[in-house]
Amino acid sequence: MNAFCTRTATALLATLALAPALAQEDGRSDPRYLGGIWESERFFVLLGNTPRTPETQKLIDSYTEATNSSKILGTAWTTCRPGGTAAMVMVQGSLVVLQSDDEITISLEQPRMTRRIRLNAELPKDPEPTYTGHSVGRWEGNTLVIETVGFNGNFELDAMAQPASPQLRTIERLTKSEDGKRVQVDVTIIDPVHYSEPFTVHRGWVATEQQHQLEYDCMENPRVEEFQHTHFVKDAYRPACRSHQGEGAEKSRIVCGRPEDPFTAPAP
Repeated sequence: MNAFCTRTATALLATLALAPALAQEDGRSDPRYLGGIWESERFFVLLGNTPRTPETQKLIDSYTEATNSSKILGTAWTTCRPGGTAAMVMVQGSLVVLQSDDEITISLEQPRMTRRIRLNAELPKDPEPTYTGHSVGRWEGNTLVIETVGFNGNFELDAMAQPASPQLRTIERLTKSEDGKRVQVDVTIIDPVHYSEPFTVHRGWVATEQQHQLEYDCMENPRVEEFQHTHFVKDAYRPACRSHQGEGAEKSRIVCGRPEDPFTAPAP
């Protein structure tokens, strides 16, 4: 384990060992302290109607047609990739928040992902694109405002595969309730490639008695037979390796190739 992982693990364990920080009266009463363990108030899989451009609407229509034909959408979320903005609007399971004077770290349980938010910092002018983007935060009264840029666009916003582009920019506003048991989360999506105007999604975190996060195992090497039921919204989401289940005395095996190639199982 490298030094960074060691420090992160130590900080996380220290936070959880205090049963969790959210349950402490000092943290609960401080409107500017978000540390502790929270869980999603509700799990949403669809954003509903959004101000899509005509080109984006055509994409969504093609995905609807695929699902109406009993296909499963192969998205970033379902192919074990970090959810990017999906983790903001489709929060599932718990999330651990570590907070210091200089930054906030959010560890999500599902999908397994870590977000770093630098406080009172400048957005990078030419950020290296990533799944989670580059986030900076500032306090406006008792509301934490988080701006994020530098997304790679390799994720979708919901289970219906509403897309995102590298030009995506998000503004999150997190406001803790007076009793410290809930955080109102308002996420504004700005993506001129796919949406004609910004729109805001409203979500919430609630306090939990959970003491630690649970293990989350995203399936890799999907079975070959699943491919006939999957509509991949991007070729990049096609796994390079597939699990071929042997029949009878035939051994099961993992077969790898280029993701874009049609799968043909070799002779046993």
